[in-house]
Amino acid sequence: MASPTAAPSRRTSRTGRTAPSVARGAPGSAGAARAPRRAGSPVELRPVRLAAFILLIIAAALYVSPLRAFFAQQDNYLRQVASLKQAQLQNGALRAQIATMRTRDYVTRQAREQYQLVPSGLQAFVVKGLPAGESADAQDATGDAAGAAGAATPAPSLLSRLADLWRTIRQ
Repeated sequence: MASPTAAPSRRTSRTGRTAPSVARGAPGSAGAARAPRRAGSPVELRPVRLAAFILLIIAAALYVSPLRAFFAQQDNYLRQVASLKQAQLQNGALRAQIATMRTRDYVTRQAREQYQLVPSGLQAFVVKGLPAGESADAQDATGDAAGAAGAATPAPSLLSRLADLWRTIRQ
């Protein structure tokens, strides 16, 4: 029998003799198909895994360019959609402005403000001698209020204008 102090790398046979153990990578053993490990490399290189890894890298390289083009087109599409929405909002605002400009009140107000025109049968007066600073401030204050309220309220009637003129003359 083998002594208990025998090296663990040896096996004992039935006859009592020790036979050398089968080392990995020895010819005729199951480990012969594998490449022997190098002392510095902890990973075994297997040809099937290496081929699969190379095929995976090639497939990824073939997908990079189409994916890059897809994402570029998607970004372009999103920019164009945002631009279209902004143009539609501007278009709606311009349509509302056109609708406002086509009203009789707007045309009358613009004729008075820009061209100093008055409806037929009315007389326009120019008041001189007002300080330049006060008249401009008063005009801006009333112009802004009239511009905001003028779109919502109708123009005063001829009778109300004559009544206002009469009150002004009496004072």
